[in-house]
Amino acid sequence: MKRGRISASILGLLVLFGQGHCAAAGAEPADCVDPWAPITYPANAAGSNGVTAVEAVRFLNQATFGSTQRDIDHLKHMPLSAWIKEQYGLDASCHLATLNQTQNNSSRENRMEVWWRLAVRAPDQLRQRVAFALSEIFVVSERNSGIPQNALAVYYDVLVRNAFGNFRDILERVTLSPAMGRFLSMLGNQKPDPLLGIRADENYAREVMQLFTIGLVRLDPQGLPMLQDGQPIPTYIQAEVEGLARVFTGWTWGDSLYFTDGDDWRIGMRAFGDYHDRAAKTILDQVRVPARGTAASDLKLALDTIFNHPNVGPFIGRQLIQRLVTSNPSPAYVGRVAAKFNDNGQGVRGDMKAVIEAILLDDEARRGPAANANFGKLREPLLVMAHLWRAFNVALPDGTVPYLYPESSIGQAPLSAPSVFNFFRPDYAPNGAIKNKGLVAPEFQMVTETQSTQLHNELWGRIQWYYSGNPYLDLNNLLVDIEALRVRAAKPATLVDYLDQLLTGRRMPTAVKSSLATYLTKVALGTGASAGTLRALDALYLVISSPYYLIQT
Repeated sequence: MKRGRISASILGLLVLFGQGHCAAAGAEPADCVDPWAPITYPANAAGSNGVTAVEAVRFLNQATFGSTQRDIDHLKHMPLSAWIKEQYGLDASCHLATLNQTQNNSSRENRMEVWWRLAVRAPDQLRQRVAFALSEIFVVSERNSGIPQNALAVYYDVLVRNAFGNFRDILERVTLSPAMGRFLSMLGNQKPDPLLGIRADENYAREVMQLFTIGLVRLDPQGLPMLQDGQPIPTYIQAEVEGLARVFTGWTWGDSLYFTDGDDWRIGMRAFGDYHDRAAKTILDQVRVPARGTAASDLKLALDTIFNHPNVGPFIGRQLIQRLVTSNPSPAYVGRVAAKFNDNGQGVRGDMKAVIEAILLDDEARRGPAANANFGKLREPLLVMAHLWRAFNVALPDGTVPYLYPESSIGQAPLSAPSVFNFFRPDYAPNGAIKNKGLVAPEFQMVTETQSTQLHNELWGRIQWYYSGNPYLDLNNLLVDIEALRVRAAKPATLVDYLDQLLTGRRMPTAVKSSLATYLTKVALGTGASAGTLRALDALYLVISSPYYLIQT
């Protein structure tokens, strides 16, 4: 049955809710696998140091694209650390390998479908979630860049494959990616030649420091700005940007015979010595790059210098915490993560596994508002939709998830940020109480009246129309499976309680749940095969569109 837009009764409830080495050489560290392979969970003895359902939901909403009942049940029987190690043991589900199975690997629509398919269905959820977080730090975008769709898949796989590796490797592979080279002008960057009016391009040199590694000001071990005479201390000066820009000269397509004739996006860039600036250079922290070095040796020295800067641990650690856990981590939390970045306990710097575990297993992440009164983050539209579809088993019969133009319906699409600054900046603070308290809320930079209306209308339509059992639709549509809700619909309080646990981790106040249950008693239960449908649909929409869900804590 076709439903209308939002009824007056539902609007009333919404008002109530609203109050409350070089990458060109060697193989990547993780091979691609068939993303269709089902997750095979080992048997676990009940109660073996597991977590409660509420604790499982909070953890899964941080470590995956959203909690599902199956994953909650699995996690309840094991320590969180065991789940993480289980995820480490899964092979990488890679985007290009999946895209190449389609009829056209240069189709933007196919790339979008593959991204949704892996976000919703891939077993290696932790890897996929970390890769998405990295993609919002090491930003490459299709917008006005001329980067082909299959090249974007190649770039995304750099992050997928290296998500559990070492940050130094990520930094180098990103630097030598032709997609990044095109996006930030390092591809074809030439040594200065005053007679020809050529200057070394500074774009990547600036952004690799400002956005990808160290930031603009020096930080203490807990990520707080260091001051001199009451003012923040800059991390670098313009002369060091210019020196680093000259380091990044001479690199072009990996398949080039000459400097400008290549076109293979699948392999890392290679260097041509005649186009590399071999003069002495001064880079970050006044480190001297000696004259007569090769492009490769200069690059290694530069990336080692950046990687070993004391800012990297707190700068990257804080951003990963923001993407996975909370917008305003305490300085102590940032410090603990940065310490693991600096040394994983075995003398290794940049170990991503140690960083991921430090982020997800930290007491602040696990206890949430009980440990930090400013805990929480707004869910991005992509994460909201991915969670809806994970939790309610959305996919076509062939396993695909063709949601092709998310930017038009929810205001966000993967690898489609408006600039290198991502969809939102990590230090963005909306005017009002948040900014006045010195806090940030990065994802709110996306929120406008238009975008918010788009998202809520899309959620309404995707739930109220695209559901399993709708007699007007067939299996060639993406349908949410509401059977688990239908069977609980006869008891509205039970239905609301189930959704509250599954989606929010029991964040909804008792008064709100009671109001919602009362409203649902006034929605016809129905009979026969469709019994409970209307209650199930209204309950799902009202919970997932409420602030108790949209704000992740």
